Amino acid sequence: MITRSIAALSLMLLSTINPASAAVAAERLNNADCGAPNYRNSWQDDELAGNVKVAVLVDAKGNVQDTKVISSSGHFALDKASLRASTSCKFKPASNGAEPVWAQVQYNWVLN
Repeated sequence: MITRSIAALSLMLLSTINPASAAVAAERLNNADCGAPNYRNSWQDDELAGNVKVAVLVDAKGNVQDTKVISSSGHFALDKASLRASTSCKFKPASNGAEPVWAQVQYNWVLN
């Protein structure tokens, strides 16, 4: 079984620049639609599990423009699958043509 959670990246830096835009960015990043990544049968045989935190760069249209692993599961296959899945995340579009912002998506790979 795969569980996933989505959290906005720390927006403290943004809030020192403009508190209003930080609040708007946080609200739009907290409401993402991300599909669950595929978990291969061979990974279950190898008992691969772990948590992967992925940073995603979200443009004004709510699309993911870039991704990078910021916390690895320790398994290349799970990290790569998390990166692939995170590219399909869809966030709420910005209402004012805002600059791209970074958010985090966490994938928790657990065996049941």
